[in-house]
Amino acid sequence: MKTDDGLIGTIFVILGASLVLVSFGMPQVAHIDYGPGLLPLLVGFGFCFAGAFLIFDRALRSKGAVIGLIQFSSKVPNGGLGIFLVLGCIFAYVVLAKTVGFLLLAPVLLFVLTYWFERRFLLSAICAVVGTIIFHILFYQLMSAPLPWGLLLPWAGALTW
Repeated sequence: MKTDDGLIGTIFVILGASLVLVSFGMPQVAHIDYGPGLLPLLVGFGFCFAGAFLIFDRALRSKGAVIGLIQFSSKVPNGGLGIFLVLGCIFAYVVLAKTVGFLLLAPVLLFVLTYWFERRFLLSAICAVVGTIIFHILFYQLMSAPLPWGLLLPWAGALTW
C-alpha cells in the first residue's frame, strides 16, 4: 500500500505543529536545564521538516493529477507484513530490554527492520550500529534518560562515554 506523499506530508506537518505547540505549554522542572518539552519540540520540528520535504518532493516529481491517494502495491515481497514486523520489534523491545539491555537489543532490532525494508545487508548493519550509538548519545548522555543496561550492567561504567 502506498499513500500519496502530499497527503502524508500534510499530516506530518499538522502533527509536528501540534507537538511544537504542546511542548511550549509544558511546565519547567527545577533540576533539569532543558525542561520536559525538549523532546516533543525536537520531534515536532522533525515531523514538520519531514512533512515539508515530502510535500516538496511530491510537488517536484508531480506528473499531473493524482489518481487516488492510496495505491496498493509494494516493492518488498510480503510488504504488508512489515507493519507486523515493526509491532513485533516494539513488543520485543518492551519485553526484552531490561533483561538484554539497550546496547545489545537495539542493533539487532534496527538491523532486522532495516534489512526487511531495504534488503541490503551492509546498509542494514551500518544503520543498526550507527543508529544505536546515536540513540545512546542522544537519550542517555544528552538527555539523561535511563536506558536499560541488561547483560552489560557489569561494564556500565566503562561503556559510558
